[in-house]
Amino acid sequence: MRCLALSTAETYDLHGLVLALEGVEFVNFYTDALHISYKEWDVFVFRYGCLVLWNMPHEEEGKFLAILQGFSQTPIHPVSEEFDYSFGPKPRFFQDKITLAKTRSHALQMLAVSYGLSQAIKLTAFEASIDRTIDMTKNIPQELARRGKISLSRKQISQRIGELFIKRNSVNLHSDILDAPVFIWDHPEYESLYTMTTYDLELDARTAVLNRRLDIVKELFEMMRDELNNRHSRMLESIIVILIMLEVFLTLVIHVFHLV
Repeated sequence: MRCLALSTAETYDLHGLVLALEGVEFVNFYTDALHISYKEWDVFVFRYGCLVLWNMPHEEEGKFLAILQGFSQTPIHPVSEEFDYSFGPKPRFFQDKITLAKTRSHALQMLAVSYGLSQAIKLTAFEASIDRTIDMTKNIPQELARRGKISLSRKQISQRIGELFIKRNSVNLHSDILDAPVFIWDHPEYESLYTMTTYDLELDARTAVLNRRLDIVKELFEMMRDELNNRHSRMLESIIVILIMLEVFLTLVIHVFHLV
């Protein structure tokens, strides 16, 4: 069976979404997640812009995403990842293969795994966003090394600094998403399944790499800020030189040539 994890926005309005749904068997609210149960498939929607679809047919998936779009705040370039899952004697997550135990609590098993999948797909969205930012600005250090200055105007540099700051600040504000969810603290019996999921998806290693990429963005930010400060300093120096030359000229005119 098919399990699909997606990230399509910065945040979702979960309460508004519930009111717009039809044909739902039941709905459960958790701290930052919404479980929507249909007859033959389940959906877990997370407030931080991610969702995990379990066994949902492709045609139903398109309908659901169209509804969800109306309750998406700050849409992003969608990212997704697909997994296979089945039922077995005990739950596990190994090499992207999900196994759930067929019990009354299998929905909570799905939720524990879904938390790990949602964090992984959110991390993928962060990685893609930071990669696009680095790729967009990678020519700036090369130009600075080749020419000793940046050809962008003062306004353009200020705009790039603002874009870099927004990108870094956005990731930092959402970094708590990658922490263990409250659900795991409330239901420690599912911690091992959640941990297996995050371990197999290498969340810790990928988070460390993301932080290094954020450091690169920070260095770009500081480099461009320094260039802006240098331009300002050079402008002040030029003004001071012009004023000194003007003072010398006036002194010569008044005291040497007696023209005034």
